[in-house]
Amino acid sequence: MDRIVRGGNWYCGNINQRLRIDETTMPALTREMLPMVMGGGLFGFEIPAEIQPLTCEMTVNGVHEDLKSRFGREPGDWTTIAYYEALLNVFPANSTGETQANAAPQLKGRTVILKGLLNGYEQSGVKGQKSSGTTRLRWSSIVLYQDMIDGKVVHKFDVQNNILIVDGVNYAAEYNSLISA
Repeated sequence: MDRIVRGGNWYCGNINQRLRIDETTMPALTREMLPMVMGGGLFGFEIPAEIQPLTCEMTVNGVHEDLKSRFGREPGDWTTIAYYEALLNVFPANSTGETQANAAPQLKGRTVILKGLLNGYEQSGVKGQKSSGTTRLRWSSIVLYQDMIDGKVVHKFDVQNNILIVDGVNYAAEYNSLISA
């Protein structure tokens, strides 16, 4: 058992959300697919194209003006969100991938940086003297997504600079050098 999530927290700008956070759903990573059938071919095939726009949803307890004031901003007035997770490896593996019975559990850190706009803000109802739910935040127009585990970049999608890094490899470097002339 490895990479078990043992807690998470996020910051909106420099404001710690630890005491407010209810649930966080990171962006689903999906690509647009183009159908293709080769001339005379018997098989259909899908070719991956661009990465679909990212969205992130969070729920918080209560109503907070420092979050609500992020809604309604225009592109260019981005908000940076930093999400942190503690990941637990219960049976840590050695360099060959084998688990050792006497190995101590290990904690790993995951950090996800998002830069985008708060385009959805939905406060729950009030019943009697209490809230009937949580406040739902929907972040979209995300122009930067960087996912790191223990300092290693797993994914980086930078819309403004046309950067696509997957597992530390910059897939857009050659393409960007060709179009920069």
